[in-house]
Amino acid sequence: MSPLTALASVALLGTRVNADFIPTVLGTPRVLGNVSDPTIDRDSCGSDRFGDRALWTCRDSQPFSKGVPVLPIYSSSSSWTDFASDSTPLIQTWTDAAGNTETGLLCSGKNNEKPFFPYPSDECSSNTAGACDDGTRYVLWPNSPPLVTNEDTSTGAITAYTWISEDHINGSLTLLNPGPGTILYEIKSDPHMNGDSTGLPTVTTIQENFWTADEMPYGVYGEVVVNDVAYLYGQNAVRTVGLAKVSAGSVADKSAYQYYVDGVDGTGVSITNAGAGGQGTFYYSTVWNLYVWIGQAGISVAPDFYITTAPALEGPWVRPINFYSADYINWSYTLQAHPGLLANSSENAIYLTYTINDSGYYWTPLVYVQWES
Repeated sequence: MSPLTALASVALLGTRVNADFIPTVLGTPRVLGNVSDPTIDRDSCGSDRFGDRALWTCRDSQPFSKGVPVLPIYSSSSSWTDFASDSTPLIQTWTDAAGNTETGLLCSGKNNEKPFFPYPSDECSSNTAGACDDGTRYVLWPNSPPLVTNEDTSTGAITAYTWISEDHINGSLTLLNPGPGTILYEIKSDPHMNGDSTGLPTVTTIQENFWTADEMPYGVYGEVVVNDVAYLYGQNAVRTVGLAKVSAGSVADKSAYQYYVDGVDGTGVSITNAGAGGQGTFYYSTVWNLYVWIGQAGISVAPDFYITTAPALEGPWVRPINFYSADYINWSYTLQAHPGLLANSSENAIYLTYTINDSGYYWTPLVYVQWES
């Protein structure tokens, strides 16, 4: 493996070089409603902008019947949400599966009660939830939203990728294969060809065990594209964090990757006490000219959002601080930021979501945070 080179020169795209910068919230964050599909109950969603819509990918999902989630469970699903004419997320009001009035981002898309990310044949693929005859499950749960690597502005065709760990769990959610392999999926969307606004992108398995069980799962922990180069973060079973880079057009070519090496084990890219469940959102802020991570504290089930920044992809990262805590404090997880929902790159703000599991239903509140200049 070769070390990454010139990371600092790539990272410092602007003039801000304050490695200790932490933004301050302007005013009170606004809860805009729920991200919801009236036909599907969904767990743990992330998003990215796909042209004039946002694509959301989620974990365990169930269809509604008379307002109640029913079988089958499928391990992943996807949906679209729309933008208003001013490029902000389109907040709507609708009637949910139980007949109640709901406000927020309305999701749509034909999932056909099957996993959005298909199972390999050797991972109990005959069951939509990856459930095996011995009572265990293969849970192909996305930790990060799709990474858009190419958009054809003339046709609207978009290519994106998602890395998912091949986790095998028992009924107590205990991981039976610590440090599993990683599947690489390719996602393609071409609205001018499918002619169906409710149709979802096609998903192809590029390679099962793209990262093998003895390798860092780059891309699972988070990812950023800068100047047509993809930078991928991974976190292994002992919580060591690694960083790799590859040309955005060569994501599927493992021989094209380079790897950041810091000292002996690459731990210099780690963020202190960050990332419950290996989740969170990395992105680049053109307003601050800094890299950003937003997520949950390492050991927590509360909706307490933390933020840190760094002048370079490999750090140094400022110790994360809690900048927003939602009112709901019971069993909340999958805290995500959504830079793809911003109207433009100069908007000094961020959208947040988190997952609530309450009374057998999942809820995904959407929050808008503005930063002081």
